[in-house]
Amino acid sequence: MSAQQEQARTSLPIEFQSKPHEALMSVWWTATLLRKVSSKFFHEFHTSDAQFNILVLLKDSTTPLTQNDLSRKLLVDKSNITGLLDRLQKQDLIQRIPVEGDRRSYHIALTKNGVKFIARLDKLYTEKVHQIMSNLSERECSDLIRLMRKMRNSLAADHESS
Repeated sequence: MSAQQEQARTSLPIEFQSKPHEALMSVWWTATLLRKVSSKFFHEFHTSDAQFNILVLLKDSTTPLTQNDLSRKLLVDKSNITGLLDRLQKQDLIQRIPVEGDRRSYHIALTKNGVKFIARLDKLYTEKVHQIMSNLSERECSDLIRLMRKMRNSLAADHESS
């Protein structure tokens, strides 16, 4: 593919009069492309990004997590977490363990199959992340992190005021 074709393929579909608008739409457009790549990647493993995130949280947690903990950490509605956990349990990747003294609460834990699955998938996912980010230097990655944090702060402030 020529440089001109590559430029056309990754350019935004319209020109903007405002740099802030172009920057925002650039983030939006990039996120949309990232979602498509992510969806394709996880589809190959019969899972989703949301399920992967749950499994990673469980793998990396030093304390037992409940459904409410997962919902809060992933910014996912509690009702959506239930369906995700149901699918993971049906695949024998997680188990629900009753919380002593609270009949309505469960700790969510990886099964042996879940530990194996997430170890393999996390390795492949890390490779995919490095492939996607390979055009950015360490410094550019740091700048991107800093800028996205600033943007999230602005969005959070706007969300809290409404």
